[in-house]
Amino acid sequence: MVFTMRGLSDLMNRKTLLIVGGVLILGAFLLGFVPQYLKTRGLNNQLGAFGQQLSSEREKSQMEELALLCGYAYLETNLRNYGLASQYSTSFFDRVRAMTIQAPNSGRQAFFQTALAQRDLITGGLAKGDSGTVSPLQNLFQRALEAAQTGSK
Repeated sequence: MVFTMRGLSDLMNRKTLLIVGGVLILGAFLLGFVPQYLKTRGLNNQLGAFGQQLSSEREKSQMEELALLCGYAYLETNLRNYGLASQYSTSFFDRVRAMTIQAPNSGRQAFFQTALAQRDLITGGLAKGDSGTVSPLQNLFQRALEAAQTGSK
């Protein structure tokens, strides 16, 4: 009977030793994993914030480019270079249409819709060489500048 109790005691010590060893291995794993997990999560949050900032700056840059194209069209119309003005206005309206599709929920949709509504008037006037196109282009240019500055604030 003593032998049986001693064998049982040895068996209990082995089980306890295995459990303690397993817990120590798990603890060592967690000590290495948890800090790396927290660091990765923090870096992912920073990356997300930088991604949003990049997207905002890209939209701002695109709006400034639109204002520049419209300004070129306005300048060339004032100089009575209707061919160049027509090219700039075509580029402007094509980009406005593309941006309308790319960012349908943008706060600038009102500007995009206003600009596209004037496309036929401006394009037709430039094709005819009509000096009366200066006024609608000037208004559009002012709105483009306002829309670009609204995003930069």
